[in-house]
Amino acid sequence: MNHQDTPLTEGERAELAWLRSENTFLRVQRDILMRIATDYAHDMDAMLRRRDH
Repeated sequence: MNHQDTPLTEGERAELAWLRSENTFLRVQRDILMRIATDYAHDMDAMLRRRDH
């Protein structure tokens, strides 16, 4: 029996579930921060264009 065939223990299953949940949460945070950064960059670009004209 190799390592891939060994069933996960209850603790390992709990940790895997927690890691998956944490991964989902971090992806949501990343997406939110990317939207904020993109909006900020667009706002700064618009402000600089108005100032230069």
